[in-house]
Amino acid sequence: MALSLSGSDTGKKSVTDIIRDIDEEMRRDAFLSRVRRYAWVFLLVVVVVLVIVAAGYFWQNRQASMRSAQAGELSSALTLAETDAEAARARLEALAAGGSGGNAIVAGFELAEIAARAGDTEAAAAALSALAEARGGDAYAKTASLFSAYTELDTAEPASLLARLDPLIAEDASFTALAMELKAQVLIRTGDQAGALALLDQLLASDGLTRDVAGRVQALRDSLSDGR
Repeated sequence: MALSLSGSDTGKKSVTDIIRDIDEEMRRDAFLSRVRRYAWVFLLVVVVVLVIVAAGYFWQNRQASMRSAQAGELSSALTLAETDAEAARARLEALAAGGSGGNAIVAGFELAEIAARAGDTEAAAAALSALAEARGGDAYAKTASLFSAYTELDTAEPASLLARLDPLIAEDASFTALAMELKAQVLIRTGDQAGALALLDQLLASDGLTRDVAGRVQALRDSLSDGR
């Protein structure tokens, strides 16, 4: 039976109960002491979190504002291209070099379009090559590389054209058929009609060829057969 510190039967506490109460109070005092001691740490963590969140919102708003401003500049440059190609080119070059988003991509393709309309295939290909290099290996880079080869198909060195087309053919992806068609024309330029015919036959035998591409490839193959 536990010892009691009270003479009555009601409300009496044993020594064990008192020790437990004292232990709980000591634990509570120790906890409050630690809270008071490290309160500045908790406050610092809260401040840091708030600063990070505020910085994130600021960065997002800043990026959105920049994209909006660039979109306005792009729209203005595209409108200007109808009346003053030189001034439009200067604005588009700044946009193409100033970012990696959608506005920069459109600016790069539009630069090539302006040059092509002026008959400057070298400048058009240069704009497309710059865009392809800036985009790395994404779909826009592959599109730009394909169109740069198409733009210079009759003027560039065959080795330069093949260096752009062969990686697209090796991928066996969405650009492969067009790249093979262009490569066949490059081989014809070099006098390699046998290689061109083999490539065209391979292309005609492939699955998923669109009607337009199949028609062009067949016409090109027929012209080679007739010219033998």
